[in-house]
Amino acid sequence: MGRRKGPSLTREDVVQAALTLVRLEGADALGVARVARELGIRPPSLYNHVASGPELAVATSFAAQRLLVDDLTDAVRGVDDPRAQLETLCRAIRRWVHANEGLYALMARVEPQPDHPDAGATDRALLDLFLRPLGQLGVPVDRRVHAIRALRSAVHGFVLLESARQFQLAADSEVSFELLIDAVIRGLVNAG
Repeated sequence: MGRRKGPSLTREDVVQAALTLVRLEGADALGVARVARELGIRPPSLYNHVASGPELAVATSFAAQRLLVDDLTDAVRGVDDPRAQLETLCRAIRRWVHANEGLYALMARVEPQPDHPDAGATDRALLDLFLRPLGQLGVPVDRRVHAIRALRSAVHGFVLLESARQFQLAADSEVSFELLIDAVIRGLVNAG
């Protein structure tokens, strides 16, 4: 990891070091002392940028969520069909989680912070990625949040099982995933 010491060190440097650490070593590696060591500073110096270990975890989780939202936004760019958008989002989440298992684990551990200053824009962008195509597919307004939760739960559960190497049968997990997202999306659209 790149180290920046001295007065030029910023909170963003700390968060970037934490992101890199979690990517390389997993969510359990995240801690004030560990990030300080990676930055080549003493742990008390890190408290000039984050107040505590939990605050470091929250800041790192928000940064990871922004990376996920950026990746999802890129994935659906140019995809016009709303059903294809939802399928693309589900596939992109799965790819992102496999490429960033430590960050995803951290995001799952950190309790949602809806009042946190970093929450609003990122949460809204993530919701909009799903709300728009669900609306275009005719899912009623009062069911869209439920639809997002259903999709998220299906993808989350599948990816967790897959990451834990729970799918031991010879059947192709790609086919299983496609069946899952097809069934969930079809069910959500037809239930409207």
